[in-house]
Amino acid sequence: MEEPIEVAAEVIEPTDNLTVVFTQAIIKDNITALDAYVDREIAPYIGAQIDPANEQQVKEARKCMADLNKLKAPIEDERKRIKKAYEAPLKEFEARVRAITSKIDSARQAIKEQVDEADARFREIRRATLEEEYVACVGKMADVIPFGAILEDAWLNRSTLEPKALSAVAERAAEALKGYKALQAQTLSHESEVMRHYANTLDLTSALELEQSLNAKDKELEEFRAAQEAANMAKPEPEPVPEQEPVSEPATDPDAPICRWALSMEFEGTSEFATQVGHTLKGMGITGATIKCVGVVS
Repeated sequence: MEEPIEVAAEVIEPTDNLTVVFTQAIIKDNITALDAYVDREIAPYIGAQIDPANEQQVKEARKCMADLNKLKAPIEDERKRIKKAYEAPLKEFEARVRAITSKIDSARQAIKEQVDEADARFREIRRATLEEEYVACVGKMADVIPFGAILEDAWLNRSTLEPKALSAVAERAAEALKGYKALQAQTLSHESEVMRHYANTLDLTSALELEQSLNAKDKELEEFRAAQEAANMAKPEPEPVPEQEPVSEPATDPDAPICRWALSMEFEGTSEFATQVGHTLKGMGITGATIKCVGVVS
């Protein structure tokens, strides 16, 4: 009769903490000897100078660079091999840990989405409650000064108790109305712009500064228009253009030869008169002449 086989079951105790036993790897090397060897090998190259115009020296320099690359290559290859082997356990460990923490993140994200939705709903309800209080405080002025102008974002947070938020709304509404009435008591040249600015900012000082700025611009424009009118009044009236006597057409001889004529003349008058003379000559068929001012008479 066969004896029964006892099986020892492995018991895995649950844990809420990451425990790691880490044994640092020992790297044995010949770095010191290698360092001395490299110093000897590169000694002939240290301080080397070549003549850039000497083709043979440039060729030799390229060979030196290749030799130094060959000296470095096996050293770098071994360094990379050891680094890869040394880091392999760490990368495997990190992957296993991240696989666990990612499950925690997923569970948290699912809850966070619901919390964010609840917070957004809470803010909407709180805003509606505060806006209702604001309208009750200011009445129809709510159409002039929007609720958003007085709203503080902190009032919508759960950390701010609703009675405190309601009290803050009432206080801010009273301040807004006081400033608006103070502006109404002023004589404003740009009432609509200034009132609109105050309604959006609730900054009484800024609104009054806007009035001053707009008044200054109006003054500048008025001064410019006055200067323009004065300049137009000082401008001399253009001299009347003398009427041109009608030019009688000479009797045409059908057998008379056609000749080319040259015209040279001077006259006095304004530039408008000279322009009229040019039009008259062109109307007579006389072209090719240029009228130039040769001097100012008076």
